[in-house]
Amino acid sequence: MCLTFTFSAAATSASLLTSNEDLAKDLELKYQALNAKTQSCREGRRSQIEVDKLNNIWFADLPSDSKKVVLLIASHEAMERCTQVQVDEYSLSLVEYAAQTEDKKKLEEWLKIKQNFKPEELVSDIDALNSEQLIAFLQESQLNKPFDLIAIIKQLNL
Repeated sequence: MCLTFTFSAAATSASLLTSNEDLAKDLELKYQALNAKTQSCREGRRSQIEVDKLNNIWFADLPSDSKKVVLLIASHEAMERCTQVQVDEYSLSLVEYAAQTEDKKKLEEWLKIKQNFKPEELVSDIDALNSEQLIAFLQESQLNKPFDLIAIIKQLNL
């Protein structure tokens, strides 16, 4: 039992052996990887989606303004999926850095960034959508990778 406790304590205190400088370097590397992946995802956006294959009845029946909001959400979600691994790695590194150094400035900035997707001017529009239907629509295979939102809105004549 004492041996188990020793191994558990050693496993949880591994970051205590890492210097603040090493944590800062790791955090910077993770940030650079996230930026590179975000750029790659942006550059890889498709400008065309076969809109005639978006045969979701719920989406087709929405007014133009609601369709724009749905496409904005779909675009955001596709970017989130594209960068998820790097976001997770950066977030973990950031928490470890803040916990050990007690420097929470970058963590607080990150929390603000992660909380700001739902712009106040769109809150009521987003809340008015049927969330079950929206989730089903977001499962469309054409929407699973980043796409050029403006080009798709133009393609749909919205």
